[in-house]
Amino acid sequence: MTANTPKSRKAKGRVFQQQVREDILEGMDLDPKDVLSTPMGQAGPDIYFAAAAREEFPFGVECKHVDRLDLWGAIRQTEINAFGAGLVPLLVIKKSRGDPYAVVPWKAFLTMAHCMDRKWSL
Repeated sequence: MTANTPKSRKAKGRVFQQQVREDILEGMDLDPKDVLSTPMGQAGPDIYFAAAAREEFPFGVECKHVDRLDLWGAIRQTEINAFGAGLVPLLVIKKSRGDPYAVVPWKAFLTMAHCMDRKWSL
C-alpha cells in the first residue's frame, strides 16, 4: 500500500499502531482493556498501558510505518514520550512490504536477553 496523501499516510500508521497493540496482546497475558492504541496526533506514547499492564510491559511504544525515517528524530520522540511516562523507550518501525523491527536502548536489550530462555527463534 503506497500512501500518497496525508489521510492515507495517517491511515497506514493507524493500522500499524493497532497491529502492534494486537501483537503485544497476543504475546503477553494482559487485559485488552489495559492496552489501547491512542488516537493519532495525541501526545505521549502510541500505545497506552494501564498501571497493571505497565508492570508486565514497561515500555513506552512509538510506532513508525514509513519508507524513509529520521531514525534519530524518531528515537528522540520515543525517549521523550517514554521517559515522561516513566517507561523504557521502544520504537517499532516498519516500511512498506517489510517486517517490523524494534529499537530499544542497548542496556534494556541486555536486560531482556539476560531474562530470556536461551532458545532464540524468529
